[in-house]
Amino acid sequence: MTKLSVRARLTAVYAGLFMLIGAGLLVLNYTLLDHYLPNAPSQSAIAHAGLSTTQDSSGSVTVVGPGPDAGSGQFFQALQINTNDLRDATLHQLLVQSSLALVLMGVVAAFLGWLIAGRVVSPIKAITAQARRLSERNLHERIDLDGPDDEIKDLADTFDAMLARLDSAFDSQKSFVANASHELRTPLAITRAAVEVQVQRQRPSEAQWRAMSDQVLSATERSDRLIGSLLLLARIERGSLLRESVDLARLVSAAVDEVRPMAAAAGVRLESSAEAASVLGDPDLLRRLVGNLLENAVRYNVDGGWLTATLTRDDAQAVITVANSGPVLSPQMATEIFEPFKRGATPRTRSAEGSGLGLSIVATIASAHGGQVHALPLQDGGLEVSVTLPALS
Repeated sequence: MTKLSVRARLTAVYAGLFMLIGAGLLVLNYTLLDHYLPNAPSQSAIAHAGLSTTQDSSGSVTVVGPGPDAGSGQFFQALQINTNDLRDATLHQLLVQSSLALVLMGVVAAFLGWLIAGRVVSPIKAITAQARRLSERNLHERIDLDGPDDEIKDLADTFDAMLARLDSAFDSQKSFVANASHELRTPLAITRAAVEVQVQRQRPSEAQWRAMSDQVLSATERSDRLIGSLLLLARIERGSLLRESVDLARLVSAAVDEVRPMAAAAGVRLESSAEAASVLGDPDLLRRLVGNLLENAVRYNVDGGWLTATLTRDDAQAVITVANSGPVLSPQMATEIFEPFKRGATPRTRSAEGSGLGLSIVATIASAHGGQVHALPLQDGGLEVSVTLPALS
């Protein structure tokens, strides 16, 4: 069985409703006309005229009059017959002609309904055609539907907004893949160059072998960190999270203790404070969030700089704030550093050690726990990053 199109179904609904309403109107007119049309003379009227009626074996009623007034009986009898015939003929003509008119107007209603339905579904056809044309190469195209601000335009605008998000997502994915490939290619190139140089030597010394080994080990560790970060991002996006109560104060204190040797080696002064606060989430990921914030603040700092880490409780929210010294950053750069493989515009201390995924992982973990991340460039240089998470009561 062939499935009717939306346009055909709308047309059928229009025509069906018109016929139903027309039939109801016809029945109403027929009933009213039947009620108000004059009837044949009643028994009281015949008696008042001095006449009487007789009924034969077939049930027919005949008006008769006394003696010389029989003409009056014939008059009343003719009046009764003509009235009944006129009444029946009128009702019959009403029924026949109104039915024909109803059928004719039903055809007109179906035609007009077909035209109106076509105009109604035309924007939907445009959306369908645009969806069929979509590919990775033309996600920038939009419907841009003109017309009144109704449900159809709202649907088209929603579709355009979805296309914009898809376009942005595809661009981000392409950029992410390109950057990840570049970041992975760098340590591989270092490894290959170190090995090729060593192979070309006639009789490499032990010190040369050790230097090559250190280069290969360093490049391998860099690749391992990058791959681990990429796998972590994929895990978070899949939603593979634990949900348990996490003591943020203890977690922040442990993360600060872990990063103290790194800060001391870099000559960065580290201060911290933590109020009591607990959140619902994955302890490993939250530990990674705080650790990335602290390591990023040390790695992208200046010699002899400072770093502060605080945990505060504000109503139903826990706020982790990490601030550090450094060069002056623009507000735009402070926003872009949360994107994968984005680093500060000015190279800072030990910046080459990072993969550019630290703050991106922070933002992803915070979002997965229903939180938000905000970065504020400091006036004298440096950055303040605040992570807000829903706190347990």
